[in-house]
Amino acid sequence: MIISNRLEAMESLSKSEEILAKYILKEKENIEKLSTIDLANATFTSPSTVVRLSKKLGFSGWNEFKEKYLEELYYLNSHFTKIDPNFPFQPHDTFMAVASKIGHLATETIQDTLSLIKNEDLKQAIDLLANAEMINIFGISNSLLMAYDFKHKMLRINRRVEIMNLPEEQVYVALNSSPKDTAILISYTGESEEVLKIAEILRKNKTPIIALTSIGENSLSKYANCTLSVSTREKLYSKIATYSSNNSIHLVLDILYSCLFKLNYHRDLEYKTNISRKIDERTSDSELIKEKEDI
Repeated sequence: MIISNRLEAMESLSKSEEILAKYILKEKENIEKLSTIDLANATFTSPSTVVRLSKKLGFSGWNEFKEKYLEELYYLNSHFTKIDPNFPFQPHDTFMAVASKIGHLATETIQDTLSLIKNEDLKQAIDLLANAEMINIFGISNSLLMAYDFKHKMLRINRRVEIMNLPEEQVYVALNSSPKDTAILISYTGESEEVLKIAEILRKNKTPIIALTSIGENSLSKYANCTLSVSTREKLYSKIATYSSNNSIHLVLDILYSCLFKLNYHRDLEYKTNISRKIDERTSDSELIKEKEDI
């Protein structure tokens, strides 16, 4: 969960800490040059309260908190300038306006997701997947819907991927995992109790973990060998649908599949083409999609 949302959602704050949290949320980038003393003076609190709030959020102190918070603000201000990912259209919009806005949202989500991918993290994820005897994907709710498309693609290049539908099945598979496997854990917030339980089991079994989750500090990323961030602009509940997060997760999984494909490009292309010919016995009269041998 991003820092702004964590500040808004934090409970058990003292009155002074609550005043500080509200001030930080209100001032945003204006806190950049403030020291603990400056912030304490501006809020009629104390430097020790500033440090205490920072540590409650999981940071070593005010300077680390401020650095991460400003990084997130830059990210939030740099994307989705046209479309609100939570409410991309309004009741008065025409059908074509809705279509256009959803299309623009998808475009912005793609650009946003690409900006979050780091070469080192992607390379590490590909190495883990390439060397895995089995790839298991864990998650809850609609996060697994995109995973099924990933599994479908991977099966067509002879890569073993398993997805469990029931929470109990996910736990059993995690318990049976080994260092030879690799797990992909998908959680938008990174705080799902079920996913964190699985992450703890996987760590005990020394199974490598690739986390697909939101930006910022969260519990899941602390378990992961590497983390690939997804577009993080949707609220937890106040939204029309999970347009942006779903598109982002799907894109990251497509990138993982494509990079794995690239490692053995010609072999995988031949294998996939042959498998498709055997399974998908389809024909078409359209010159656009007809295969050469059908012409």
